[in-house]
Amino acid sequence: MIKVTAFAKINLYLEVIGKREDGYHEIDSIMQSVSLFDAVSVLRTESGIEIASSELRIPKDKTNTAYRAAEVFIDRTGIKGGVAIEIAKKIPIAAGLAGGSADAAAVLFGMNKMFGAGLSESDLITLAAEVGSDVAFCLTGGTCRCRGRGELVDKMTDLPLTWLILVKPDFSVSTKWVYDNFDLVFIKEHRLVDVHTPLSAIHLYNDLEKVVVPKYPEVGEIKKKLVRLGCLQAEMSGSGPTVFGMAKDEASAKKVFSEIKKEYAQSFLVRTVSTGLSV
Repeated sequence: MIKVTAFAKINLYLEVIGKREDGYHEIDSIMQSVSLFDAVSVLRTESGIEIASSELRIPKDKTNTAYRAAEVFIDRTGIKGGVAIEIAKKIPIAAGLAGGSADAAAVLFGMNKMFGAGLSESDLITLAAEVGSDVAFCLTGGTCRCRGRGELVDKMTDLPLTWLILVKPDFSVSTKWVYDNFDLVFIKEHRLVDVHTPLSAIHLYNDLEKVVVPKYPEVGEIKKKLVRLGCLQAEMSGSGPTVFGMAKDEASAKKVFSEIKKEYAQSFLVRTVSTGLSV
C-alpha cells in the first residue's frame, strides 16, 4: 500500500482570458499549495477500481476524479491489475481548493510508484491533463503559474513561508455554473505580471468573483471580515466559495483564526507548502 498526502491549493491570482473552442475557458493563474490535505491510500488489487472515503458525499464511480485518474493510468500504461483507493477527506468538497484534483494527482503518483511503471514527472503531467484541469498543478505543487485551462504548469520561485486562514461558508458553488455564467464582457486587458516578477508585487485577484459575489454576497462579506480582523489581503480561491486571508505572521494568523472560527466552523489555519504531494 502507498499512502500519499495530497495538499489543497489556492489561487493567488486568477484571470479569465477568454473561451476556447473546446468549451473550456482560457485562464492565467498563480496557484499555491497549502498545508490542508487529504490522505490518499492506494492498494493493488486483482482487477477493477474501488473508491472508499470518509466523506459520504463524494461519488464512488467514474464521476470521481480519483477514479478517472486510476482509469487513465491503467489504460495508458497497460498494467495488469486493479486498485483500491481510500480517501480520508480534510479538504472541503466543491470549495475552490482542488480537493478532487489533489486526490487524483495522489492516485497517479501512488500507482506509478506501486506498480513500478517508471513514468517520469513529465509523463504523469501528460496523464494529469487528461484527468482534470488542476491535476497537473497538484502533481507539481508549490508556487506555479498555470495557463491554458490550468493544465500548463510553470514552476515559480516558491512563496516565502506564509500563514493563511481559509474560510469555507456553509454552501458550495458549482465550478461549471461559475464558468457558464462568466460573461466575457468582464475580460479586460491582460493584467497578470510576468512569471519572474516577485510575488510581493502581485495583488490578490480573482476574475470569477464577478460571477460568484453577486449571487453569494457572503463571499464578499467574509473577505471584509478577514481584513478587518487583521489579514493583509483576502481573496476567493478558484470558483469559490472558500475565501483565504493572507496574514502578516503566524501570531497574527492564529489571532484571526480564533475569531473567524467562532462564526465559520469550516475555517482552517494553514501555511504555504512547496510541494503538491508527499509520501
